[in-house]
Amino acid sequence: MRQIPSILWWFIALLISTQVHAEELLDKVRDSGRLVVGVKVDYPPWGMLNDSGGNSGFEADLAQQIAEAIGQDSDEVAVEFKTVSSANRFRKLNDKDVDILIATVGDTIQRRHQVNMVQPHYFKSGVQVLMKKNSPVYQWSDLIGQPVCLTAGAYFNKVLVQSYRINPVIMMSNRDAELALLTNKCVAWAYDSGILFHLANQPEWHAYQLGLETILPVYWSIVTRNDKESISLNHWLSHYLQTYIRSGGLVDLANKWQLPEREYLLAQRSKWLEKDEQGRWHCDVGQVRTAENRDCLPEPLEFTSIQYSSFWPFDNFDTQRLIQSLLNTAFFTLFAVILAQGLAILFSFLTLKSPWGLGHVVAFVTSVQSSIPPILMLYLVYFGALPYLIAPDKTHLFSGGAVSLIILSLYTAAGINNLVSAGYPAKSSLLNLYLQHQVGVRANLVNLAKAAGIASVLASPNAVLVINSLVSGSDHPLLLMTLLALFYYTEVMLFAALINYVVHRLEDYLSPDSEDILQLTQEDA
Repeated sequence: MRQIPSILWWFIALLISTQVHAEELLDKVRDSGRLVVGVKVDYPPWGMLNDSGGNSGFEADLAQQIAEAIGQDSDEVAVEFKTVSSANRFRKLNDKDVDILIATVGDTIQRRHQVNMVQPHYFKSGVQVLMKKNSPVYQWSDLIGQPVCLTAGAYFNKVLVQSYRINPVIMMSNRDAELALLTNKCVAWAYDSGILFHLANQPEWHAYQLGLETILPVYWSIVTRNDKESISLNHWLSHYLQTYIRSGGLVDLANKWQLPEREYLLAQRSKWLEKDEQGRWHCDVGQVRTAENRDCLPEPLEFTSIQYSSFWPFDNFDTQRLIQSLLNTAFFTLFAVILAQGLAILFSFLTLKSPWGLGHVVAFVTSVQSSIPPILMLYLVYFGALPYLIAPDKTHLFSGGAVSLIILSLYTAAGINNLVSAGYPAKSSLLNLYLQHQVGVRANLVNLAKAAGIASVLASPNAVLVINSLVSGSDHPLLLMTLLALFYYTEVMLFAALINYVVHRLEDYLSPDSEDILQLTQEDA
């Protein structure tokens, strides 16, 4: 019995230490005088950069006001902005690169498994499409099978592919999606209704319109981590937003930036200002959820029906897309290696064997070609003015797969030709020259296999859809990234082995009078 008081004191001490631990992040912000906020810079007027390069927009202003309010009870708190994207924002938050996110995050059930969504919400939006005014698309069913641009990491991407049966053209950023739409890589860009509303009202987008009904409405939340350290900050933010909504500050800020959906904010304020006959708030963040007040804090939406197996953490839809994407990448790499080697032999033949100075021209062209970074050429050809000027009304003048395949193959073939044709013996055959420089040829082809995995982003846009969906929306990002790393490592090693096998097979057919050249080459190596 004498042990009971000591056990009780130990339990009380544990509760106190847990409470102190839970308040660490809010205390840390106050003590350091710094609140690190993850925001976007490609989402005007919510998040963007001003003329001086500083953060600006509705969400940047909201972050500033939150920091000022935190600092009222202590020393001044300043905001430190860090740029995030749809694809990396949760990772940056959970890696503690930022304290909170105010980055156009829609509240969904899937996302609540990863992070904490602060309530009440501060905005609402849905999914719209931006398309040309003369486009023959009048309802969502008209987009079935059509190429539609999507921005990687958006919560609704999978739903649009799975339920609305669009043909996705995945772009890594909003800027790339805009370029793809302008250069006819897609018939429409499906994205958040707010930012598309803003774009459609800009003079440079006068030829485009929002032509369909808004679907998949979602409420936006400030986001904190799902850990004990963030509990007190989460509670503080909830009470702050409640007060900010009732005061009309949120509506005023939306009016300042001319946001759409201001009717929702006005209705939200009226709702949070209502009181019952006893003078109690109809909406309050501390109240128990009932049927009467469920509209104050709406339940998060669920956009997919998850079907998991007992041993695999991803649903069937993502699993099938992932397998398809990896197979596409492997076949794309194979075709690129074969095409590059064929072009390299052609370039070498023209450089070394063609008369009338044509060889000098080919050598000059391949020298220039190999000096231009392939990523630059991909952008110039895929997003450049050429496809738009040639065929402004066509959507598939250059597909992503064709552009990637041609650019990477030409770049590698040009490098091999420059290597083989430099200081060649006058009477050497092409076969002897390639075997003489086999180490360099193999290195170029192996580097092509490495680059092809990256270039499959354009060649196989479904790969981007699946990978970003799984990384940003699953509870197993480490497992997925490990699997991808193993896949690319295995793929490169297999292609290296295949290239070595082909070279050794060529050695078997080497003519006897060329043995001395090969032996000399091996001794030099």
